[in-house]
Amino acid sequence: MLPFTEQEILTITGGVQVGVPAEKDGFRSAGSISTDTRSIEAGALFVALVGERFDGHSFCRTAYEKGASLFLISDEHMLPDEAAGILVPDTLTALHALARAYRRKLGCVVIAVTGSVGKTSTREMLYAALSGSRRTHATKLNLNNEIGLPMTILSAPADTELLIVEMGMRMRGEVRILTHIAEPDIAIITNIGVSHIERLGSQEEILAAKMEICEGLTGNKILLINGDDRHLVESVRSANPIIWNQLGVTCIENIDPVRLHPDLTVSASDISPKNDGTDFSAFARFMGSESAIGLGEFLLPCIGIHHVKNALFSLACALCLDIDMENVKKGLLSFIPTGSRGRMVQTRLGLLYDDSYNASTESMKAAFESIRIIAGPRRKIAALGGMLELGTFAPEQHFLVGAAAAASGFDELYVCGDNRTDVMAGAASVKPELPVYLFENRDALTAALLPALHENDVILIKGSHSFEMEKVAQAITDACKN
Repeated sequence: MLPFTEQEILTITGGVQVGVPAEKDGFRSAGSISTDTRSIEAGALFVALVGERFDGHSFCRTAYEKGASLFLISDEHMLPDEAAGILVPDTLTALHALARAYRRKLGCVVIAVTGSVGKTSTREMLYAALSGSRRTHATKLNLNNEIGLPMTILSAPADTELLIVEMGMRMRGEVRILTHIAEPDIAIITNIGVSHIERLGSQEEILAAKMEICEGLTGNKILLINGDDRHLVESVRSANPIIWNQLGVTCIENIDPVRLHPDLTVSASDISPKNDGTDFSAFARFMGSESAIGLGEFLLPCIGIHHVKNALFSLACALCLDIDMENVKKGLLSFIPTGSRGRMVQTRLGLLYDDSYNASTESMKAAFESIRIIAGPRRKIAALGGMLELGTFAPEQHFLVGAAAAASGFDELYVCGDNRTDVMAGAASVKPELPVYLFENRDALTAALLPALHENDVILIKGSHSFEMEKVAQAITDACKN
């Protein structure tokens, strides 16, 4: 990180200097910024964040003992006597201001990603595709909220050329805060699903929350959307006023350019699954051109049409940034799904497809399609936990998941969670003879699943994060060690 002087921090945050004054004609500076004393570096600015269940001011003494040079605080009484502080009304707001100032100081291109599902995979795909051509810094893990995003920006090296940030949300207004911190040059919206519909009440409200990302667009103001998502297409088509300069659309299905008028369309065709990857051809069409131009043949080291959709955003960004497509091809080969997001493990009890990180109706359907492609004639089994934050929409959405599983050709379903009977009903509506086994909890599901598995099975593990379905995957791999 480029260092901040004490005077810069005072100016940016509008704070007041408290505690030990600087020596005459001297100044203090912070070489890094930290909100966590477990990882704080000597010479850092310690930001004492305050939340409903925590108060960072209680760690000021620890931060001082570990070498913090400055303190950003809202409670002057908690500042160590020997320390120098900057007093502000709200330390989180001040952190946001510092991150925005640092983003401007870097002067790099910023790509921001939001959407109901696929944010992290798209972010990681972008990093794989573009980091070989630009010095790139990106969000790590799930640091995509009002604390994680500014800390991602503030941790970017001084020579960063491309900054990729992920924006999560649970309510209206949260993406608006994040986008005004990051001030993206390119905004990507992956899709509009039903995640958080319990809080927001409708997909229209979810759409409005995601579209807030456009409010922070800077520079040439490029918006990239998934053109196969009808909610996004209709929103962009009817937008008034239009707050972007260029519109890019990615699609697998055909887009009517007369209705949408995109400046750039990037599409995929000839999608061909392999044993451990997916081939596809990509094309680009620019506004005013009579025909599409071929971008080449691409190979992803993972299986699923949803991965192809994510990759198309990387191709669109490469075109916007004038990055050589051959470098993009090489970069995409290095993409690895993070954590339990489509991780495949061959065991003596079958091929395990661990997609247990989280679940929504859309990601369930995408996982089912991946299993259909991977398994071929082999027996397909799904171990499913429930989906949360759906409120009154939960029965309907679980019914749709059951119907989609049956339509995808699964041979057996093992289901736990409060809405397990809805999944069974959905499956029965498509394939009445499909065996669906219901369990009160994950442990009971695991106990029944393990003895039922055979060597040539393909097993999908999926559910919302709190169901900890990764423990089912772990139980399968542990059983194979014995």
